[in-house]
Amino acid sequence: MRAGAVGLVLAALMVSACASSPAPIDHRPSQAILRMPPVDFGPPGDLRNPPQGPFQPNAYLRTCPGMRVSNAPAMDGDRWLIDFKPIIVVYGVILATSPVNDVCLASGYGQRDGRLHAGIDLTSRPPGIVYSGAPGRVIEAKNSSGYGLNVVLDHGHGVYTRYAHLDYFAPGITPGVSIGFGQPVGQMGATGNAQAAHLHYEILTGNIDNPRGAYGLTSHDPFSFPPYEGALQAGY
Repeated sequence: MRAGAVGLVLAALMVSACASSPAPIDHRPSQAILRMPPVDFGPPGDLRNPPQGPFQPNAYLRTCPGMRVSNAPAMDGDRWLIDFKPIIVVYGVILATSPVNDVCLASGYGQRDGRLHAGIDLTSRPPGIVYSGAPGRVIEAKNSSGYGLNVVLDHGHGVYTRYAHLDYFAPGITPGVSIGFGQPVGQMGATGNAQAAHLHYEILTGNIDNPRGAYGLTSHDPFSFPPYEGALQAGY
């Protein structure tokens, strides 16, 4: 386990059937948190200026102990991802790579069991609260056979995120509502095609105005995007 943790301070934020149960996670006592300042999109009280939530992303992520994690990125001997980028830039939109705290990676993005696993699976014990990865607008909040209870957010610039297998929706999460960065979306659960409680998180791009809606968007590997370069590093 590494000796220290790295705190990142983010200067600006632009508008713009999955896992099995893991072993308990041994988190670093000094695991770093990213400090996110308030973000203004308009005058006080403007509907385009949703309040920022309580979520502060972890600076590190590890794969789940005792599990075979498919499509896992490179990791060290303690299963921590070597090149984890907690804040990424997706076509001009700044996003949290993992919109939940104190989780492990149960499955990566890519081909799995002969089909595309179009996101990453993140899990914790007990199941954690899921937060918005960037400011946006709720365009879907529904139940489906595969994704279970799931939310799709529109972050502008043709960038969307999906939060699937939720146990419940957070209060106020309905289509058309604006949401700030780090606001609760729901709690990870096992609804839909899921074997255990976890979050299935997708980063999607494209034009939502297509015959298939959010299902017609293009999925991407969250670990494939460049890091946000506006972060300042300081030792904890």
